[in-house]
Amino acid sequence: MDDRETRRSGYPLTIPDTLLRSEAMREACAARNFREIFRLVNRRTGSSHAAMAAAVGKMTSSRVSDIIRGVRGVRGPDVIERICDRFGIPGEMLDVPERPWERGSPDGSHRSETLTYPGSSGPDTSLDIADNASVDALPDVLLVSVWIEGRKQVVPISRRTLVTGAIGAALQITDVARISASSHASNLGSALPKLPKLDATQIEAATVHLQEMWHALVQADNLFGPRHALASVRRQLSVLESLLEYARGAQRSELLKLSAKYAESAAWLNEDSSDMQGAAKWTSQAMEWANESGDQAMVTWTLFRKSQQATTRKNAAQTVSLAQAAQRNESVLTSPMRAAAMQQEAHGYALEADEVSCHNRLDEAHKFAASPDTKGDARMGHGDFCTASYIEIQRANCWLTLGRPDLAVPIFETALSELPGAYQRDRGLAQARLALAYAGIREYDSAAVQAASALSVARSSGSLRTMHETVSAVNSLGEVHTSQAVSQLFDAIREEGGFPTS
Repeated sequence: MDDRETRRSGYPLTIPDTLLRSEAMREACAARNFREIFRLVNRRTGSSHAAMAAAVGKMTSSRVSDIIRGVRGVRGPDVIERICDRFGIPGEMLDVPERPWERGSPDGSHRSETLTYPGSSGPDTSLDIADNASVDALPDVLLVSVWIEGRKQVVPISRRTLVTGAIGAALQITDVARISASSHASNLGSALPKLPKLDATQIEAATVHLQEMWHALVQADNLFGPRHALASVRRQLSVLESLLEYARGAQRSELLKLSAKYAESAAWLNEDSSDMQGAAKWTSQAMEWANESGDQAMVTWTLFRKSQQATTRKNAAQTVSLAQAAQRNESVLTSPMRAAAMQQEAHGYALEADEVSCHNRLDEAHKFAASPDTKGDARMGHGDFCTASYIEIQRANCWLTLGRPDLAVPIFETALSELPGAYQRDRGLAQARLALAYAGIREYDSAAVQAASALSVARSSGSLRTMHETVSAVNSLGEVHTSQAVSQLFDAIREEGGFPTS
């Protein structure tokens, strides 16, 4: 890395020099086209909207999304200068004065430090990152904290992002480029030995065993999150692929249906781990296996999953159309499946700012809600998570999307008190969004308490989706200097990785 890039590397989200020098980035900067600048950073570095917002400071992930979609712009020299400083873009490229870091080493107040989950050590700068064992030794998620505007800002970084080299400079680990990302891709578990050829009786016994394993894995995910379930799902998918080589006829059809279940679970777990590429891959694989076996219920459910992924991308039209497509196959729809698709459609309307259609659809979804007595193991079929309290949590989420945190808060509070105990990871995500809603109405003490609880769940579960939402809430508190609860939260993150108990 040359001297100029070295000077840039101490800042929160330094974009790779290859991207900075690209024609697309030069043209976007020359035109001050911040929609394209943000889009390039998002697409080519793998940085989430939350990470970008945290790096720039005084910005939320929803605003980053709005900028990328062209709904909002960037105005004001102070914002433009922050973008230069936080992304490491030389001032001349955006027609602002030369930045202080261009004249020497970054100021100490902007240097990065790392915080990791309890029970795991921070990244060792002496690690030979080219050694796969060293990479595997790192925690699944790192919390990188930086000083911005005199306050701690916290950014989650996944090991996957580290492996692809997007934040190697920020963590001061060298030779990141030597890592082969493909060797750590979400594969089927190639390290497992190939199964010997099994006869029909053995394949039947294996199918029954793997079916029971699937229910246990779904329950583990709901209770503990993707960190505890994803590795097992990958291993079972590897076994299933081996079994499919030998199975024939009706036995193969049953294996294909089970394989589609595992693939759809892998899609969700990857989505919860913020690996949207992996989520899309496994959704498509689940749809393929479901079509081959004639499992129309699973085909329908993969349409629901694709709608959910469209919501994550803030694609309103696709969210609505895919959710509607999932509702067309009435012959296979159970009531909970219908409720899940309806509430998903409502998210699309919220993204379009169609408040009336959004809440009408949520009201309809209540007619088909799943029983609150669910054990969270999907034994009642697809969508058994979509209870009345789940639908109301989604209503609160929609109010946040519609810009009404004041209406979201009481709904979150009531729904959380009624959420079945089987869904602890969903509870953490809802607490993160409740924290953001509290911050939106300036109830900062309550926001800090909810953020601390949510961050604890995110840490233990490995749910980067929950982590990103929590970080958005934490960063929204960055300018609050009078709240003792907020100060305690930031001090605990910085000093211990622990959180206040009250």
